[in-house]
Formats: sequence, structure tokens, C-alpha cells
Amino acid sequence: MKLEKKKLIPALITIALGAAVSLASFQAGEVHFPQNTGVSSKPLEETSEDEGRFTDDSGKVRVDFQALKEQNSDIYAWITIPGTDIDYPVLQKTDSEDPYDNYYLNHTVDLAEGLPGAIYSQGVNQKDFMDSVTVLYGHNLKNGGMFSSLHNFEDEEFFEKNRRIIVYTPNNTFTYEIFAAVEFSDDLLPYVYDFSKASEVERYLDDVGNCKGNFREDTLVSKEGKILTLSTCYSGRDTVRLLVEAVMIDQEETK
Repeated sequence: MKLEKKKLIPALITIALGAAVSLASFQAGEVHFPQNTGVSSKPLEETSEDEGRFTDDSGKVRVDFQALKEQNSDIYAWITIPGTDIDYPVLQKTDSEDPYDNYYLNHTVDLAEGLPGAIYSQGVNQKDFMDSVTVLYGHNLKNGGMFSSLHNFEDEEFFEKNRRIIVYTPNNTFTYEIFAAVEFSDDLLPYVYDFSKASEVERYLDDVGNCKGNFREDTLVSKEGKILTLSTCYSGRDTVRLLVEAVMIDQEETK
């Protein structure tokens, strides 16, 4: 496995920070996810879904976060992308001092070490999805699990027909509209861009817009919006990542 950070990090800074931060974690410039693994994630998916996500009598999707947190207290959200196989809990390592922690790169929801890992964010992001840009990471696996289905959005027809991402949290349901699917560098986004600054969000959106990929021109996206970035890798291409970009268009309080 190769974890890289490229661009904007002078060698002396890298050396200095390396003493304080795990190098593998810190250098995860958009984490490189291993390919051609043949590991099946289905049993874990079924366990999580059966225990925590269901449709009530009115047809409304519900997530039982109490049950999910009994399985793993690091679960804080659930992501579903209609038209794909992406339907998973979202985790963040809560006891790590490293804001770029990648524990769930190589640990499953039930804390077993190894593949398929889990869908996760790093500690640099809040867990309420109110950051200007929230980045979620997931493996691109040979068997199609985790974030492998994001590659469907490279197809222009599929991209046009599939627009929504839904994120459930204990307090809210967020709906996002996908506005781009692009080939991007393997930079560690929350490090290269200071998303706490509107100017940096604007710079990031400009960089996304200059990439090769599919775009939804009729979607309103601004530096004031709440952006969701989904990141996975390409098979055999270590220096680039596939990013699916979406903007929040609706927030419904959980009742």
C-alpha cells in the first residue's frame, strides 16, 4: 500500500511533522486504497444494515443509531447513494489525536484489522456535516464494495441520471446534489486547502472545475455551500483520485 502526499509540503516541514504524526497517516494524500483484493464486504454490510437501518410503516427510511453505536461507538452517520451499491455507516476515530487519522482505512466496522475497511472521515472534519467541505474516504475494491460504485459516475449517462446523495445522522437527514465527478490529484485535501476560509473553498472549487470529468452545470454551487467530497482511487494509478462532489440542498430534522 502506498500513502502519499504531494505538492505544497516542503521537505523540512515534512521531516519536522513526521516526528509528531504517524507518517503513514499524515502522508495519506487522499488515501490510496488497495486494488484487486477479492475480499468480500457483504457479511459486514448485512450485519450493519439489519441492526441499524430500516424502513418504517410509512415508508420512511430510519437509522437506529443506538443499535449501531452499540456495535461501534465511532459510527456517527449513514450514507446512501441511490442507483449505486453505496449504503453504509460512516465512522470517525474519536480517540485519535491525529486530525488526519486513517484508522478505518484498514479496520472494519467491527474493528477487525484489514479489508474492506470502512467509509470514514478524518478528525479534521466535524461530524455534523456543517463544515464547508466534508471529505469521506472509501476503498475501491475489485468485488465492488465500499466506494467502488463511485466509478459509475465517470459514465456521462449514469452521471446525468443519478443526482442524489443522502446522509443520515442522529439529528438530521441531509440531501446532496452531485455536481461533479472528476479525476483529481492525490493531495490530502484538508491539509492542502484550509476549508475554514471561504477563499480556500473557492480555490478548491476552481481546481475541481479545471479537472477532467463530468459536471452538472445547472447545479448552484458557491463557497458558502456545504460541500460533500467522496474520495476513492483508481486501479493501478497511485497519483490520482476520483472525487465525487455534491452540495447540500436540503436538511430535514429527524423526528
